[in-house]
Amino acid sequence: MNAASNTDGSTSSSTTDALTQDLVKLLKALANGNTPEAKSDLAKLKKDLNAEQAQDAGGASLGKDVTTLLKDLTSGNSSAAKKDATRLQADLKAEDTTASTLNTLVSKISDSLSSGSIQAALHDLAGYLVQIGHSAGGLVNTSA
Repeated sequence: MNAASNTDGSTSSSTTDALTQDLVKLLKALANGNTPEAKSDLAKLKKDLNAEQAQDAGGASLGKDVTTLLKDLTSGNSSAAKKDATRLQADLKAEDTTASTLNTLVSKISDSLSSGSIQAALHDLAGYLVQIGHSAGGLVNTSA
């Protein structure tokens, strides 16, 4: 699915799918010991991650949260405004955490590849995949 095919105007799921595909390709390259391909896949992951972060910077949910907060503040509804502020903080934290985690992962993998350690890069990527719930091994078959 590409971003243009979304009927709701959102590209979030397609970007997430692209990031997952990038991670899978990177994992395959690392598992096969193919450093040049792994570096290429890592560069694509970085590019897609930066694109997602740029998109999220103007995120619709954050805009909606801010608008709702503004409406509740201007109407004097303090209890609703408190809930809105809490929701906004949670959404901001969730976005920051995801982006920060992926940026850290990309940096670790890049450092490992630069030092010639495919095993360390593979370990970092596998650890991340386990952390986000792909521990069953169904995400990719690395035994070719």
